Amino acid sequence: MTKATYFPPRAARTKASPAARWVARLLPPLLLGLLLAACYAYARADLEEYRQFLMPGPSEIWEGAFASAAVRAELLRAAGVTAQIALTGLAVSIPGGMLLGVLMFRSFWIERAVAPYLVVLQSIPVLAIIPLIQSLLGFGFLPKVLIVALFTFFAIPTTLLLGLKSLDKGIGELFRLEGAGWGTTLLKAGIPSALPSLFAGIRIAASLAVIGAIVSELFFVSGDGGLGQMLVNSKIDFLYEQMYAALIVSAVMSIGVYLFFGWLGDRLFSHWHDSAGAKG
Repeated sequence: MTKATYFPPRAARTKASPAARWVARLLPPLLLGLLLAACYAYARADLEEYRQFLMPGPSEIWEGAFASAAVRAELLRAAGVTAQIALTGLAVSIPGGMLLGVLMFRSFWIERAVAPYLVVLQSIPVLAIIPLIQSLLGFGFLPKVLIVALFTFFAIPTTLLLGLKSLDKGIGELFRLEGAGWGTTLLKAGIPSALPSLFAGIRIAASLAVIGAIVSELFFVSGDGGLGQMLVNSKIDFLYEQMYAALIVSAVMSIGVYLFFGWLGDRLFSHWHDSAGAKG
């Protein structure tokens, strides 16, 4: 008879304080931000003095853009236009992507038929088909929304399909033994199980939506201009402080929607799913 191996008890990990969790969350991006700021300062210092206006310093950006009430009002108005385009594009891509993901999960033949075109849609640069979109839809609001939808569509059906396929087989067998139909199994087991994966795709799509909205404004210059048009107009008018201010607002918007959906996912799934992550 072999002797039993003794494993000493391990102390439970103490939960980190709220202050320590905030430091763990904020310190890495803060350090990366300082590194990027140092790279910017180095690149600016390497320019000839007469060309340094191309890369204004923080004080110049503040005085030439954010400190001006008129420029702040223009930034808010442009951000609102860009947000409208981005949200409308998401309102198209999220329901359409979810429907396609469910259909791909339901039928192997639909998945085989659609998957290559999803890969092609993701591989072809959107800028390459903008002339075609201009020819078909003109220069108004609709083509801008279509550009955002193309930017954000791929992440939705792929992540939803991955989540649906990850459903525990035992749960699926249990539903079948109880006589539940495919629709009941999908609504009560498949979708809840796939929601964390779907939210990961939505989080990626939401941040890409702001980028897609700005890109669309660079090529469809009509109607009320958003941050994309402000970037172009500021560059043309040599108002580089305002151009960098618009770039900063664009980055804040993109990061903000990404963090919002991450927070929303944690609130929805932290009490029952491991995808929300440990909180320290």
